[in-house]
Amino acid sequence: MDNTELLFFDTFSHDISEELNLDLVQFPKPVYISEVRIIPLGARVQADFPGGVRLGATNPSQFEIEFFVNDLSKPGASTFESLGGLEYKQNVHIQLECERKQIPTDGLVLRGWYTTITLAVYGTLTKSLSNPQEVIGPTAGSSVCVGGLEETTECTVSITEQQPEWYYENQQQTNPPQEACVTATPSPPVQLIQTVEPTRNSTAEPVGTEPEQWEEHPPNSVQKPVKRPSSPPSESLVSLSPESISAEEEDGERDAGETGAVEPFEPILSDEDIMADDIPPVIEYECDTTQIADLYVLHPPDLLEIETSAETTEKKLREDATLEKLRETLHSLAKSVLNFVNGPGQEKETFVHNCETLCSILGSHELDPEDFKELTNIVNAGLDMEFARAQPQPAYKVRHVKVGVRLSEALCRVSLGADILLEVNAPYKLLELCMLENVALPVKLSALRALDAALISPKIVKEFLKSETNLYKLALEMLDGAKLARLKYALSSLLRKVHVYELLEETEELSELALSELMNSYSYAPTLMAQPKRQLPASAQMEFEREQNRNPRGHLIAYFEHHKLACRLLVTLISPQSHVNSIKAARRFLLRLSDTKEGLLYLLKEPEITKSILKALRYDHPGVGSILAWRLQVARCLISLQQEPVDWMALKKLHSFLVFPEGIRAIVTILPLNGFLDILIPHLADANLGEFAAEVVSTTVRYSDRVEIFQTRAAEIIEKSRNQAHLRDVVPYLTIAAQASSWNYGDVSTLVAAIRKNADRAASLPGELVTACRILVYLVFPSKNDMDPMEPYVELKHRNALTQLFAADGLTALVAVMTNITEFYEQPYLHRAALTGRRGLALVALLLPCVKLTRAILERLVKCMATDFKDLTAVLPLLGVYSLVEAIPSNSIIGTLSDQIVGTLLVFTHAVNSDGSGNVAKSLWTQMLGEVLKRIALSPCNFVPGMKLLSRLLPPILTSKETIPEDMMRALGLRKLWSAHLQAQASNLTETLRLLCASWDKDVLTLLSTVCKQLSDLAAPTALLVGRCLLDGILAATPLENNSPILALLGDLARHAPVKATLLTLTSPASRAQVKSDQRYPPVIEMLCTALKTTNDVVQREIIDIFETLCDSSLSLVQEDSSEPFEKKLTHSVPSKEPLLSILAVLIEILASASKYQVDVLESTLQILVSLTSHNYGLYHVKSCLENNPDALRSLLEHVSNLEENSNTKCTLELTVTFLESLISCKTENRSLYLRSQQLMSLISWDKNGHPLDKLVGAKDLIEILKSSEEKEEKEPIPEMLEPLLPTPEALLNQFSQRSFGAVESSSKRTKKCTFGASRQPSTENTVDLLALASELLPADFNLLAEAQLLCSKAPPDDATQPLQPKSQADSQDARDVQKPTNVPAAKTKQPFVTPMRGRAQFANNLRGGQVVGGVGRGSDPFRSRPPNTSRPPSLHVDDFVALETCGAQPTGPTGYNKINIRGPCPPRGVMVGTRSRPWVPEPRPPYLR
Repeated sequence: MDNTELLFFDTFSHDISEELNLDLVQFPKPVYISEVRIIPLGARVQADFPGGVRLGATNPSQFEIEFFVNDLSKPGASTFESLGGLEYKQNVHIQLECERKQIPTDGLVLRGWYTTITLAVYGTLTKSLSNPQEVIGPTAGSSVCVGGLEETTECTVSITEQQPEWYYENQQQTNPPQEACVTATPSPPVQLIQTVEPTRNSTAEPVGTEPEQWEEHPPNSVQKPVKRPSSPPSESLVSLSPESISAEEEDGERDAGETGAVEPFEPILSDEDIMADDIPPVIEYECDTTQIADLYVLHPPDLLEIETSAETTEKKLREDATLEKLRETLHSLAKSVLNFVNGPGQEKETFVHNCETLCSILGSHELDPEDFKELTNIVNAGLDMEFARAQPQPAYKVRHVKVGVRLSEALCRVSLGADILLEVNAPYKLLELCMLENVALPVKLSALRALDAALISPKIVKEFLKSETNLYKLALEMLDGAKLARLKYALSSLLRKVHVYELLEETEELSELALSELMNSYSYAPTLMAQPKRQLPASAQMEFEREQNRNPRGHLIAYFEHHKLACRLLVTLISPQSHVNSIKAARRFLLRLSDTKEGLLYLLKEPEITKSILKALRYDHPGVGSILAWRLQVARCLISLQQEPVDWMALKKLHSFLVFPEGIRAIVTILPLNGFLDILIPHLADANLGEFAAEVVSTTVRYSDRVEIFQTRAAEIIEKSRNQAHLRDVVPYLTIAAQASSWNYGDVSTLVAAIRKNADRAASLPGELVTACRILVYLVFPSKNDMDPMEPYVELKHRNALTQLFAADGLTALVAVMTNITEFYEQPYLHRAALTGRRGLALVALLLPCVKLTRAILERLVKCMATDFKDLTAVLPLLGVYSLVEAIPSNSIIGTLSDQIVGTLLVFTHAVNSDGSGNVAKSLWTQMLGEVLKRIALSPCNFVPGMKLLSRLLPPILTSKETIPEDMMRALGLRKLWSAHLQAQASNLTETLRLLCASWDKDVLTLLSTVCKQLSDLAAPTALLVGRCLLDGILAATPLENNSPILALLGDLARHAPVKATLLTLTSPASRAQVKSDQRYPPVIEMLCTALKTTNDVVQREIIDIFETLCDSSLSLVQEDSSEPFEKKLTHSVPSKEPLLSILAVLIEILASASKYQVDVLESTLQILVSLTSHNYGLYHVKSCLENNPDALRSLLEHVSNLEENSNTKCTLELTVTFLESLISCKTENRSLYLRSQQLMSLISWDKNGHPLDKLVGAKDLIEILKSSEEKEEKEPIPEMLEPLLPTPEALLNQFSQRSFGAVESSSKRTKKCTFGASRQPSTENTVDLLALASELLPADFNLLAEAQLLCSKAPPDDATQPLQPKSQADSQDARDVQKPTNVPAAKTKQPFVTPMRGRAQFANNLRGGQVVGGVGRGSDPFRSRPPNTSRPPSLHVDDFVALETCGAQPTGPTGYNKINIRGPCPPRGVMVGTRSRPWVPEPRPPYLR
């Protein structure tokens, strides 16, 4: 045909290449298609449209494709007509001729095995403009919105004089209600841009046209600025004819001539415009910076908005017909009661039948006075034993008694039921019935159940407790005399409810004990206060029966309401007289209430009080208040939906909570509670609200561990997922839950098989694996938390499930899952950003059940096998999981998982012989510790999590809290056991401590300090090991001025009494504990003294701090005994003679050269000297050292007298005077020696004329003493001062046996805390050559660049929060194997930079098994990650453009990727590693890496 023209030109793209893809091109008018052409990848199309050049993007290079059309000549056809097929081959077979098939059509369907296709469709406009009204049915995998030719499309038709053009734009559109819309793939939606395309036969010279826009505007309409032309109305397209086209063209020419040349077509928009195309037009306005910032802030909901629009109770009013039937029955029964005694037997039997009917229809009705009177007479007749005996038939005698009991129980549902029961004295009659001898046990139990149901009314409870009625006394007597276990159990449950009421009645102020009792009663009410029908109360049974319809918590809630418990809780929280423990108990109780549906409804019934409680709990801050407020908001939305199913605002608000982490946690906690999920399930089928409900349900399925709610609902949700896309992602979670065999306590092989099947891909968090682990937790652990640990009730079904899990080799499967995850997250902190959001929640959702199940199996095995259990396979995976958990931002769930891991590892410490026999070195305890220590030293990324774990495993530092001697002995025995097992790992422990002592990292040193304190607190052997490691670190840290962190660590640890005792022992030349290898430690003190005189200020402060602690006589390991001399305490609290003299000598030198040192150093020196002069031993050696350096004090006074008096020097001046006064005066009872005034005058070179001491403030008294001594004519004789001798110190082992538990830290007057960090370092910058350092320290064959590239390119294989189509395990593995070599730079020459363009990144992501959402690298890049949605290739990022130039490529054309390399071949596409960062590019390597 001569008038053939281009009808369509654009690109379709899909994320998935493994499936058969379908696409639809829909034309706004019927056309004949003559040719379909596929544009190969990179082919350039030169034509007359904006931009001038289009490039093909078809991928792959070879595939099969079929074309189908909607034949408009066959309106009744049920299928599409085949247009033909094509075996596409790049640059060979690219077109399909269709001129022989003249089929009028308005739609072209593509079906083929392609990922991206650029398509050009040629044809002509049909002569006949028939408009058949037929709806195209949806096809699998397509994304179409079909409604015949009357559909409102988003394309603009442009008619020219010579060539009409038809274009299709596939974007989100609003369909009329009568049109059917089917949504599915492709994803992302292809947005095709409308342009003016040339005809096939056009030349290089374009044809000028003046097109017409198909738009209708109402009169006086105001034009609003929009980004793109509006869609033509369907009416204008239907009424077209060839004649009308010409007329429209002429009108368009006239309009163009009048208004000037106007471009009616839409230009090619940038990708940013396309991404924002769905934004509606807005009116421009000015706003300040604050207003703009508010637009990007997510504001949480008002957490105090908890008023409900209607009653929060679940009342269901009966229909009028039911109420009428009730009254008819009441009238009939009232007549029967009046004539009951004299009535015939048939009428008496009819009375029983009518009473049974009445029991079934009684509900929460409002009774008028007449109904009340009639019902009272009926209940009285039913409970009358004489009326029962009057029944002629024996069977009806029993039925009469039973129906009276049932009627009493049914009355509890009536609003005035309690008044009726009290009117007829029903409580007494029911108890009396139980006390009759000839009454059968089932009747007695029914009577107790009826009385129990009546106790929900506080009026009945008050009557029960009255002393006049003796009901409580009768119940106790019956309990005491009952011989049947079921009767005793029923009476006990009844009395427990009464006791709770009595507690609330008698307690004025809620104490900690009262609150704990209330919380326990509420928590364990389903088992301790229940009245099960067929329950034998044995201590161990397979399953404890729980009746959901008779939950005893309803009674307690009624008691809480009656006694205004919420108000009393509020008073407890805000009262100044409340004890802190009472406040904590109130918080726990409120949190427990919010864990149940009944508790939430109770709090919502009192909105004003609940608001005040939330304010008292500081709901706007993280904590109990915030948790409670969010849970109440979720419950309020669900109740509103239940009351008004069409309340879309409540559902929208509930959906908005998913934006906030607190909202997600509240939803997954509250939605699984009784019946809440059933409120949302009906909304899944709602066309308007289905997506909101589906996303909320999907979140609950993913992250909630209360999997039992899906046992009966999984199949229904799966059924709903067929029409709800948001639920399809969670179908794998529900598939295994929908199988009845998965919930069998006696056979868990199905679940274990599912775990084993998915273990190799556990890092991708498959839904089937997560649900299988959750179901196992539900089967193995009691999930209700309603069994009182103080009661002897045990459900054996859980133990049976645990045994079955072990028998099915479940431990191996669980270990395999944890191993796979830990191997993937080899360095967890690199993934911290990715684990911050929902992926972290999904990961914890899998790891928590795995760890809990592993712990349960190990505990059972160790309990059964004791020392015969030798399996350590779970230790390494648990250590890896702990490292991973430490990388996830902390919250309550993370804390629970962390505690579970620590508890699991501590299980290995239980496998010891009770008598202490056995080989300690080969015990599970020792081997577990060995694995922990090896992992810490394995890699630097394990330092922090490993030390945290070791600190949690070790016993805490012993304090004086263990005041009971038995507890103290038990604590000491436990620490000795730890010391013995650690001693067996002495080599590993020493290596680990020495490695970490050399660290400069603040966090590592802080954790190391904590661990060393715990180790030294165990026993003497581990204390010596820690002391040796510290001193070895000092000896190795030469010069000391460059190693201040080790000194800071030593100073901090020395404040711990066991460490100080160890240091004094090791540095004493005459110590009893000295061994030959320890001879190198005494010179450490001399080494520190030398360094003190020559190093910088930072090191001086650290060394002075160490000396101050060592010389502090108040810090001692040995417990002080008043019966022993003070010198014995000094033996274990101050250094021996040789180290002390060395310390004093350097301190006196500091005084002599005071001008060379900082004020704080001088101040600490004086504090040490003052401390030493408090006892004879220290005074003597201070005096001797001063005499050896006679000018020291004079130099000190001259320096101090010249200091400016300010806040920094005031303390130094005071200490100087205090030190001089302490030399001549004795202010403590522990000192008898002192210097004479003449000796002090000699030491300070006293001169009464102009001495520096005269300038010191506060030295007035001292000066007067010296002057008065000088004026005395007779000089006081100076006695010879004898050297005090200290006893020989005890061995360290003996010191530990006499240890003091009250003073584990230094005295309170020394509050200085050690800090590890750069703030203590001198502000000097040192240049380090990292490449030279790497070449020196790394092995010769270690490729640093390749290893770093491999590490940083690692990303989760499949984000569980945004799952894609599943791939087979083999395909995923093959893809990884193909991609891995591309990450290693093997060539030595410079390689080209390959820009991460759209389309390529998606293809590479599929090779990795899924979209990379949380990979390591820079943040999300919207420019690179946006989907390809035009026929032209994507634009280059400016960074990629520069990189192409740098690598020698030519960044020409729109993207430059057609001419990407001028030096070599382009790397394979597998080099792409994700959308978050640029790929690594091999660079010329230095010689040390070759």
